[in-house]
Amino acid sequence: MSKSTKEKDAKKTKADSKKKKTTAAKEDKAAKKPTKTTKATKAATAKAKKKEDPKKKAAPKKEKKETKPAPAKETKAKKPVAPKKAVAPKTAPKKETAKAAKPKPAPKDKKPEAATPKPAPKAAKPKTPKKEEKEEVEVIPIFDNIKLFNNWSYQDLVVIDPGIKAYISLRPVVTPHTGGRYAHQRFKKAEMPIVERLVNKLMKTKKGTGRKERMIKSVRVAFEIINLQTGKNPIQVLIDAIQNAAPREEVTRITYGGMAQLQSVDVAPMRRVDIALTNIVQGVYKKSFNNILTAEEILARELIDAADNKTSSSAISKMLEIERIALSAR
Repeated sequence: MSKSTKEKDAKKTKADSKKKKTTAAKEDKAAKKPTKTTKATKAATAKAKKKEDPKKKAAPKKEKKETKPAPAKETKAKKPVAPKKAVAPKTAPKKETAKAAKPKPAPKDKKPEAATPKPAPKAAKPKTPKKEEKEEVEVIPIFDNIKLFNNWSYQDLVVIDPGIKAYISLRPVVTPHTGGRYAHQRFKKAEMPIVERLVNKLMKTKKGTGRKERMIKSVRVAFEIINLQTGKNPIQVLIDAIQNAAPREEVTRITYGGMAQLQSVDVAPMRRVDIALTNIVQGVYKKSFNNILTAEEILARELIDAADNKTSSSAISKMLEIERIALSAR
C-alpha cells in the first residue's frame, strides 16, 4: 500500500474515535438529566439512531442544509417580488381612476332618479305660497274696498298739481276721525287724511268748536249732495277745489329804516293747502248768515264752484285777490 492510503486510513480512524468520544459524552449528559422535556428526549433518541447508522447522518444533514437555504432563498425571492407587486398596483390604480372617470354617464342615469323624488317636496312647498297668495287676495280687496262713509272709494283719485301732491294725504279711512296727534311733530299733519283736515277746519268756526261728530255728519251730507248734483266722487271734487283755491304768491311786509314795504313771495306747498281749506270754510261760514240754505248745502255749493274754478266761490275770489296784490308788489 502507498503512503497516501495509509494516511487516509489513519485520518478516518482518528475521526471515528473523536465521534465516538463526543457521542459517549452526550449520552452521559442525557443520562444525568432524565427530567428534561419531551423535546430533549426526542432529540436524544434521534441522535442515538444516527449513531447506529452513520450513513444516514449525511442524509438528514443534507435535508437540513436543503431546508435552511430554502427559507433564505424564499425570503430573498420575496424581497424582489414585493417591489414588483408594488409596481403592478401603481399602474392598476391608474386604470381604475381612468375607469372611474369614464363611468360618469352612470350618475347621469342616477340624476333622473334623484329628479323623480324631488317633485314631491316641490309639490309640498307650493302649498305654503298658495296660502300666502290666498291671504294676499283676502287682504288686498279689503284694503281696496275701504270707502269713506262706506260710499266713496279712494281709487282713481288724481292730484294734478305736483307741488301739492305730497301734502294731500289720500290714506283710506271709513270715518275721518283717526285720533292721531299730528300737531306734536312738525309737518306731521301732511299725513292726516284730507277729509279730516276739512272737518278740523270746520271745527274752528264759532258754532263748530269741540263738535267733531257734528262736523263729520255735515261733511257726509255735503258729499252726498255733491254726488247727486255732479255725479262725481266728492273726494275728487274736494281735491280739485283745493288745487284751484290754493294761492301761488302772497305778500310779506319788509321794513327799510322804519319804512314798510310789501314784497311778493312764493307760498310753501303745505301753506297753500292750509290757505285753501281756511278760505273754503270762511266762505261757508259767511254765506250761512241770512240764508235759507243749510250749512251742508252751502258747503256742497262752495266745493263745486271751487272745483269748477268759478269766481262765485269765495275761496277762488280770495285767491285771485291775494295773487293780484302780490303781482303789484313784485
